[in-house]
Amino acid sequence: MTRIIDSTLREGMQTAGGRFTVGQSVETARLLVRLGVDTIECGHPSISDDECARVAAVVAAVGDVPVLAHARAQRTDIDAVAKSGAGWVGIFLGVNDISRASRLPGRSLASLYQQIDDTVRYARGLGLSVRFTVEDSSRTDAGELGEAYLVAVEAGAERACFADTVGILEPSEVHERVTRLRRLCPRVDLEVHFHDDRGLALANSLAAVDAGAEWVSTSVNGLGERAGVVDLALLAVNLHQRGGRPLIGGDLLPEISRRVGAYSRSMPDARRPVVGRDAFRHVAKLHRAAVQRDSRSYEWIDPGLVGRERTSSERQLPEEPQQWIVDPKVISATELRHHRAGPGERFVLVDERFVPGAAQYCIARHIPELDDYGAGHVDTHVHHCDSLFAFLGSRDGYEGLTVEVTLGSQVFQVHSPSSVFIPAGVPHGYRVIGGSGTYLNHVLAGDYNSSLLDPLGSTS
Repeated sequence: MTRIIDSTLREGMQTAGGRFTVGQSVETARLLVRLGVDTIECGHPSISDDECARVAAVVAAVGDVPVLAHARAQRTDIDAVAKSGAGWVGIFLGVNDISRASRLPGRSLASLYQQIDDTVRYARGLGLSVRFTVEDSSRTDAGELGEAYLVAVEAGAERACFADTVGILEPSEVHERVTRLRRLCPRVDLEVHFHDDRGLALANSLAAVDAGAEWVSTSVNGLGERAGVVDLALLAVNLHQRGGRPLIGGDLLPEISRRVGAYSRSMPDARRPVVGRDAFRHVAKLHRAAVQRDSRSYEWIDPGLVGRERTSSERQLPEEPQQWIVDPKVISATELRHHRAGPGERFVLVDERFVPGAAQYCIARHIPELDDYGAGHVDTHVHHCDSLFAFLGSRDGYEGLTVEVTLGSQVFQVHSPSSVFIPAGVPHGYRVIGGSGTYLNHVLAGDYNSSLLDPLGSTS
């Protein structure tokens, strides 16, 4: 059976804008365990004490599921992995001309092979299991590549990882190279790690499995450097479809995709297979009629298998510009989760009730001068998308309104005029302290309640 090592908590930290807090990392790791992932790859502990602590928190949270942490072929990096409590270390080193010229000038191949031998033996001496990766394997001379892996295996590495670091290969090339490596190192498991720069990462992974690779590296939503790596959901469902691995926790795939998308501020696009909003949406009249009679006519799997529902209608943006003009309605905040009735009137300026397909929500609250504003009417909450607070006082220059804003674990006193940008995934809230004016809240989701992220296990 093909096994999956998920690297969301390492590759995701290298995604543009990607950063997982300790709490987000633990939450993601626990979902990965429920999805049946065989190993969780988390972080590079030598980067900082905070990074080491994040890895340690994941190790503590996932029980018997192995955790692998990254290390350059240096003893200090390996020491940090051991300190984190991870049972596996992923040692990597590039040996090709590009690596030697850009990162290891003046180093001979012989000295690099000695470095591989030394660091693998050192890690094994600390009680760590070792996965050894030749960085940029796909552009490394076959003889040099093979020698590096043989040195690592002889020194005690239990797994060899072939990395297509720049996503350059095609499936036929992958099959040939993995077959060769599989024959060269028959005593250890073989892992593959494919980047998606050419859009071929999933196809290359399946070709590698066909050639004998036992492990495939993935990440949720395909997060990773540049164009990312193999998408966990796509690989898991395709392996299930091929009979190479049973799908575990398929109903959780949309949830982990949504949460990781929020925490990385990189949601999957609407047409992404399996987890995308439109992956099981049928628009054409012919298609809608056909799937009502037999869903197989335009669906390759049952949406329920992956926690999705078939939809056959779309709230399209109205064609007439006149319909984009909204007459705001006064509606109590009690319609929203985590809210109660607050001071003044609340005008809903736009959401998908008023402009179908708008994909955004905005309200304005008139805040009168009061002797006592109370403890506040908004509990701390989290959105899967970015949002904005704006505070405009009733005095000249929009002055005259003071509020208390919560962002994560910190509380700030804010005086108008001011605005507060709130990244996706950040707990936040506000309460009025004094004065009068207008409060605006803009959320990049057409339905407020469906944009909320509650703690794992919450029944809200």
